[in-house]
Amino acid sequence: MSDVRIFPSRISGSVTPPSSKSHAHRLMIVSAVSGHPLTISGNLNGDDIAATAYCLSQIGTGVERGDGYIRIIPGPFCDGDADAGESGSTLRMLLPVIPTLGITARFTGRGRLPDRPIADLTAIMRNAGAEVSGDRLPLTAGGKYSSDIFRIVDPKSSQHVSGFMIASARSGGGRIEISGKLPSKGYVEMTKEVLSEYGVRITEDADGFTVENGFTEFPETVRAEGDWSGAAAFAAAAAVAASGGLALEGLKYPSAQPDSVIVKLLSDAGAKVSVENNGAERCSVKIASASLKSVVFDADGSPDIVPVLAAVTAFADGESSVYGVERLKIKESDRVNSVVDALNAVGVPARYDGCRIAVKGGRVRGGTIDARGDHRIAMMGAVLGLGAESPVTISGAECVKKSYSGFFEQLASTGGKIEWLK
Repeated sequence: MSDVRIFPSRISGSVTPPSSKSHAHRLMIVSAVSGHPLTISGNLNGDDIAATAYCLSQIGTGVERGDGYIRIIPGPFCDGDADAGESGSTLRMLLPVIPTLGITARFTGRGRLPDRPIADLTAIMRNAGAEVSGDRLPLTAGGKYSSDIFRIVDPKSSQHVSGFMIASARSGGGRIEISGKLPSKGYVEMTKEVLSEYGVRITEDADGFTVENGFTEFPETVRAEGDWSGAAAFAAAAAVAASGGLALEGLKYPSAQPDSVIVKLLSDAGAKVSVENNGAERCSVKIASASLKSVVFDADGSPDIVPVLAAVTAFADGESSVYGVERLKIKESDRVNSVVDALNAVGVPARYDGCRIAVKGGRVRGGTIDARGDHRIAMMGAVLGLGAESPVTISGAECVKKSYSGFFEQLASTGGKIEWLK
């Protein structure tokens, strides 16, 4: 365990976030099942990206990693043991694809992943003819789909839809029928964008999605988008810390990544926000601090942004409300309670009333926050510490490596004052 202390700081300069793990997962899995090699360029670090690379390698895909790239080399698929680590994205998007590969794969995981519910996903697979040994990790998946129609009732995760889209493309087409509200639809749009680069046509109607065909085009090189989830933490930091302005570089905007909504949220809260768009992957977003006001936000479409948004509301006048947070209870931590406890620990009145996180902002005293093994809570703690009255200590801060291994080093490069304690 490593603890870090964040001191009130003035930050400025520029930051280039790592590549989006959400985009990288999709590129890696799609290229592997397409049968054609792909070189993915970008800053492709983080434990979750490594988990997808490892799982693919265990079922027959060649994976080469170098400075600034990952190369996927499809090979004959084979039975194997796939350790998804703590990556829910890896598990939920790769698991539905296995029955289309003619192999059997045993999935394992660590941290909270074995306890995160996937019974709805495994039931959909079985209903379509696949063989799945259980409803929690470890489990074995294989067999063959006897139907090209996947019926999803009240989807718990958009990643289920993405997984079945990829499986349908592998099979030459299929149908995903959805009853109920689809959460985080932006991530499904990202999957559609990746598949479209492979010539896969997907149509949407009121009842779901139709994958009309299989792979017909095969890109050789794709650059993974910059990560808006990581960028959001720095954007939030610039909004609450003493700052002459911080520029976020290497991002795509507009983007299908749901957490790109941070641009609008900070603007609505009163921060100084400007966007200079010089084409894909060349967007520069500049954020500067200002007097902040409370916000009301439905986070159902972008749940990962809740911790850093909650940190911003801690500095805003009045009471803010963040709705649509129920699914946060099954993240790397019970993120609803983690967010509320973190705010209370630094002197910010916050509560969860069963339907929203309510934050009474205006003053952040400082204190100690337990990251609880959750990278988003560690980043939240950093945002709080930069603008607090006294330092904020984050226990277990090394968990940021799950998605942003150089987070604290980049924070220091902007002027953030940090001290590693152990």
